[in-house]
Amino acid sequence: MATGGANIDISIEHGQLKSFGLTHFQYQQGDHVGLVLAFSSLIPIFLMVVETTIILSRREIIGVMFLLGQLLNEAFNLVLKLAIRENRPNPHLGDGYGMPSSHSQFMGFFAVYVCMYLQTRVTTNAVQKLVVQIGALVLSMLTIVSRVYLGYHTVLQVFAGTAVGLAAGYAWYQFIELVLYPSGLVAYALDSPVCRWLLIRDSRDIKDIVRAEYELTRTARNKRAN
Repeated sequence: MATGGANIDISIEHGQLKSFGLTHFQYQQGDHVGLVLAFSSLIPIFLMVVETTIILSRREIIGVMFLLGQLLNEAFNLVLKLAIRENRPNPHLGDGYGMPSSHSQFMGFFAVYVCMYLQTRVTTNAVQKLVVQIGALVLSMLTIVSRVYLGYHTVLQVFAGTAVGLAAGYAWYQFIELVLYPSGLVAYALDSPVCRWLLIRDSRDIKDIVRAEYELTRTARNKRAN
């Protein structure tokens, strides 16, 4: 390639190239199921973006604790992988160990936490609640199946990851409900200068926060009109 009359060598040795494994997935050419499942493997990343966006837009303490639980779950997965040191079924598809599957553990945590929160804290619109719960389970199943189908994990590795994730999600939810709230730690955190500056709030005891906010904005609009 020539630029400005000078020849510039832009060749790169093949051995120097490395793909970004977090979003790099391979599937058989022409395999439409594999293509769908390859996208499904990106669901955990998508969910992390969604969770972060919800925290920034809603400023809810429960969202912060949910994300914190997910991060602790990921750290626990890394500890388990380094302790077990079981290789992936196809080492060329990804770096690191495969037991337990981090994708499966992430989705197991996500599914059980979301389902438990909706079941115990949300009391309005049972149909919408059921739809979200089913959606969480479907997304989890797609991600888990994709890891085996695409050859990144064995059945045992995704089973172990799912089991650990379910247990971790259940334990974290119970820890929040039975320890953090009753002990007053959540209230203490909400009254801290940092949370007050960031406008972190706790709306979980409002049965229908969407309707409550709607009525509040409607009342404010009517006052302006009058």
